[in-house]
Amino acid sequence: MSLLTPLLTLSALFIYPIKSAGRIALDSAQIGPRGLQHDRRWMVIDEAARPLTQRECPEMRLIAVTIKADGLEVCAPAMPPLAVPWQPVGHRRESDMWGQPLAGVSVSAEAAAWFSTYLGRPSDLIYMPEEEQRWQSEGRPYRSQLGFADGNPFHLVSEASVADLNLSLTQPVDVDVFRPNLVIGGGSAYQEDFWRLIQIGDLTFEVVESCARCSVVNVTAAGTRSAEPLRSMGRVRREGQAIIFGQHLVQHAPFSERTGHLRVGDTLEVLEAGETRNPVY
Repeated sequence: MSLLTPLLTLSALFIYPIKSAGRIALDSAQIGPRGLQHDRRWMVIDEAARPLTQRECPEMRLIAVTIKADGLEVCAPAMPPLAVPWQPVGHRRESDMWGQPLAGVSVSAEAAAWFSTYLGRPSDLIYMPEEEQRWQSEGRPYRSQLGFADGNPFHLVSEASVADLNLSLTQPVDVDVFRPNLVIGGGSAYQEDFWRLIQIGDLTFEVVESCARCSVVNVTAAGTRSAEPLRSMGRVRREGQAIIFGQHLVQHAPFSERTGHLRVGDTLEVLEAGETRNPVY
């Protein structure tokens, strides 16, 4: 029996093809074993082959990404547009993703020069090819294949929770601050903290982890650092050592069957809920 009350819907759907760069809003999206198609399949790395994100480079907030027929178009202030093909054929490039070795494909000399110029430091843009296998760590209760996302293939945020949080903030924020893939409309604030199993459209998802927020939420729309909203969130959304907001999901299906489509307007049903908030791993 569904625990649905009242109506919940998928109100927005986003991908972030380049890790820590701009989002793309979609009406519908295809899902594969790593999550939403094209989501975080590219990543900017530094001279030591480590990820560059808005934590170190808040100006990445200003990088806009658009889908074209033959790949991505990347734009940023005072920079010419950069074309990024769907399947780069550059040289293999090893990266160090917070201690986890990963292999990628360097997109092009032009892309490396573009990001190096914009970020003011030696940089490269790499792509994760299909043959590269990256999985959640053995310690996770639900293992999933990943692209360059931090730790889970899907991130969900509720409009009702954002609205409630804004009551505690001196400077209200929009939902995009939290960089979700899935935005849920309807229902009550923070009910997603307790969801265990949900269905969106025809697809079922395990709700596996509360999202511990980092300093990326403090990056302003102008691409600068701030102390808010994380400082204020610490007073109302602290769980142990973490400040939590939003939930991480994996598809509830065998690895070989993690496919399907999501569409804005899909109904969400809560199939299982718990009495305690989801943990942070």
